[in-house]
Amino acid sequence: MNEDDFRVSLRDAIDSSTPPPPMSAAVAVTTGRRAARRRNLLAGGAAAAVTVVVAAVAAAVAGGGLGSAAPQQAGAPGGTPAVTAGTPGNDKQVWPTGPDGQPQEDRTARAGTRFDQGEQLLVDLLAVVPAGYTALNNPGTDQLVPSRMSQAQFENKVGGKDAWSYLASTQLGRDGGVGQLLVTVYEPGLITATGDACAVAGAFWTTPASCRPVTTTAGVTVGVAVGTSDGYEQWAAYRHADGTVVFLAQTKADNRPGGGGKGLTALPLPEDRLAALVVDERFHITA
Repeated sequence: MNEDDFRVSLRDAIDSSTPPPPMSAAVAVTTGRRAARRRNLLAGGAAAAVTVVVAAVAAAVAGGGLGSAAPQQAGAPGGTPAVTAGTPGNDKQVWPTGPDGQPQEDRTARAGTRFDQGEQLLVDLLAVVPAGYTALNNPGTDQLVPSRMSQAQFENKVGGKDAWSYLASTQLGRDGGVGQLLVTVYEPGLITATGDACAVAGAFWTTPASCRPVTTTAGVTVGVAVGTSDGYEQWAAYRHADGTVVFLAQTKADNRPGGGGKGLTALPLPEDRLAALVVDERFHITA
């Protein structure tokens, strides 16, 4: 599996344990994408098969085949994907324009400013790897995804403008064990959860088992959540004043698709450091 294959499966798979998506075609597909990221970063899955499931759900919703509307998942990105009008049932997705002046082939930027911002996010994440840990740099194989990755992805139109998310992750090694550190950033309008810092933390991919507000030494309050049985074990969440939302997550398990080896003996970042880093301006991506 090369990096492009991994990114495709990252977008297209959906976690089988995720609750049924909201009864709106746009929101259903968006929810599937968010679940897909967690599934593929942590546990792998059959991307082709579940892509059919996502498509079937979206089609059924669009046709009214799933009944009445259900409440929107808290924190699910909002907005409506752009489409061009065509014959009924033949509307075509219009992706943002790339640096060559042509529409992108899919959601992922592979060149240009957005791509560069995703790459920089990985550089910034590597810069905060704690002492004593090694940021692994394996290119990946057919059975194992790369140990580092970054991505800039178009999510939806918000207020008539393209809204993007960014992701960077790295595997961390120490004493023969492997864990993971990840940061993901959502532009304003994509994370709609309201309430305190823990409400924002609840909009992450993994449902928290618990959360508590933590005030950093700079006087900023963030939500620090503990995960459930799978996925990331701990993460911090912060919404900037402009609406940008940052999640910084960590796990001591080797949860890569094809991984499953020895994990770390402890989480890489102590809670106070995790909370301080999630508000760090280097992770505050602005358009």
